[in-house]
Amino acid sequence: PHEYSGGMRQRAIIAMALACDPKFIIADEPTTALDVIVQDEIIDEIKNIQKKLNMIMMYISHDISVIAETCDKIGVMYAGNFIEYADTLALFDNPLHPYTKALMSSFPSIEGPKKKLNPVPGEPPNLLNPPKGCRFYPRCSYAQNICRNERPEFVEIESNHFLACHRGI
Repeated sequence: PHEYSGGMRQRAIIAMALACDPKFIIADEPTTALDVIVQDEIIDEIKNIQKKLNMIMMYISHDISVIAETCDKIGVMYAGNFIEYADTLALFDNPLHPYTKALMSSFPSIEGPKKKLNPVPGEPPNLLNPPKGCRFYPRCSYAQNICRNERPEFVEIESNHFLACHRGI
């Protein structure tokens, strides 16, 4: 196994996962540390397997491009909490949570004019001692007093678009 490439190891892991004939697979960072060409091959294999076996898959990834290419719905988490959930196209067209917006603007796009990438400001919270209210408020440019003290509820803002933010957009 130590002589296998990253793509070969990933294919072996996929084969082992499928050996049990699962109906649901959690793919945690399935393309991490793979070059772009192998990454694309793995994504295509996963999508083909998913369709062929009529399988539900949950992708966990920081790579927005992988999520956009593979998922029908997206749940965005910050510091262990869901902060936004929507259909993929709806989320990319209209991200509502300040963290989702910041996340989208921190990744390059091949479409349209070149733009400056904006990293999310500040530091992630200490999860051993998280902020009392919204966990994103110390880094949020829209933070209000309520954000510091009260955790926002996760509510449906639009049809099939859920949000945890006091701004209510």
